[in-house]
Amino acid sequence: MSDLLKVNACVYSRKGCEQEENRDDFYMNGKFLSERNIDNIEASVDHRGSEFFFAVADHMEYSDEEQKMNLSILREIGKFHEKITVQDGDIDYKTRELTTRVTETAKYLKSFHDMNDVPENSPERKMGFAGLLINDGKAVVFTYGSCRVFYCHGGVFKRVSTMQQKAQPLIESGVVGEYSEEMEDIDDFEDIEDNFRVNDRADDIVVSYTEPIELFEGDKFLLISDGIYDTLGEDNIRDILLMRSDSTYIAYRMVNEAMKKECGDDMTAMVVSIERIKSAAAPKKAPLKSKSPEPKNVPPPTYKYRKSSIRKYENIIYYVAVFLTAVLIILILFFFIKNLMKNLSDPGDEVIEPTPIATLTPTPTPEVTPEPTEEPTPTEAPVQEYTVQQGDTLSSIARKFYGDNYIYVEKLGKYNNIPAPYDKIMLGQKIKIPPLDVLLEVE
Repeated sequence: MSDLLKVNACVYSRKGCEQEENRDDFYMNGKFLSERNIDNIEASVDHRGSEFFFAVADHMEYSDEEQKMNLSILREIGKFHEKITVQDGDIDYKTRELTTRVTETAKYLKSFHDMNDVPENSPERKMGFAGLLINDGKAVVFTYGSCRVFYCHGGVFKRVSTMQQKAQPLIESGVVGEYSEEMEDIDDFEDIEDNFRVNDRADDIVVSYTEPIELFEGDKFLLISDGIYDTLGEDNIRDILLMRSDSTYIAYRMVNEAMKKECGDDMTAMVVSIERIKSAAAPKKAPLKSKSPEPKNVPPPTYKYRKSSIRKYENIIYYVAVFLTAVLIILILFFFIKNLMKNLSDPGDEVIEPTPIATLTPTPTPEVTPEPTEEPTPTEAPVQEYTVQQGDTLSSIARKFYGDNYIYVEKLGKYNNIPAPYDKIMLGQKIKIPPLDVLLEVE
């Protein structure tokens, strides 16, 4: 019986500050795929099933109207996903099929660049691909070029794509796709990197992939382009990935932090989270980390892990401190007012009698009673209505009316009764746009 998985995935993609257009592409299980002319986009899926496919690519497309050439990795992986959906086959067959398509696409793109004399240091030659194939409770990770994949399992963080760089000497020496004693020197991460394979269909096109990885509830995969990795670095990526389990928050935070550092390259971050696994057997959960000796070449743990775990309780500590401060202020005011009232009700023994002063009584004059005037009733700012257009997301609508802040997306979704992660809007749907002060009151 096949395992039924509940998977939540979110992707954010932004144009680099030095780029004219966004050259990053992504594919989300056939429901969302980016286009080259979209500079800023976000999308998310929350789906149940037994088979999923996600991918991020960088500079993996080429078009020339004069030469009548048009090649895109999105079309190729779309054909692959459609093929494996309608045809039966085990995960090894699907792995070979995807590896072949990515390798052939990269080879053709390299040939086009050579034909057009594209310089070796040109950004067009810095191609990259990161893919995640999930089938029947197991996953296979694919990497090529500049894109990278990170894996979080049981609180342990690892960059899976390191194997691509460390497997290159094995390819040059002729040890390709086979296990050897030299592979024991590569960083061990349970069974993933011990079984890392490399495809050798082209002389210099290397598509790396793992053996099938058994999935557990709570596992997370991060697929990013080189713009995110080069700008943030591995330490910052690890801290953000381990900070929270929310896929939307992690993807948004990755891109937002890179934008704050004025990243020149295009930025794409996709987070895939395994939320639930349902099968005939009991649900599989991540096992506790054993006290076995640490793998080779893995640095010892630092206090950064401890800091990231404390961050979960910062909000609770803050609200408790505010509550206690408010109670203390109320008690101080209560005793102050009580003492003041007591002093007013118990005057001193000495009473000073006022000396009577003769006063002249003025003649009363008739008073003119002014006619009451109606006070204008304050009117609240009207609530606008916005009709969802092609390509709109709740995030883009909130940014249009209120500004670039994720809290507006959350409150606007709650105001319109749109469930989290606030991505389920339809073309033609009426979205109510309240004034900013009304929106901020939404809890």
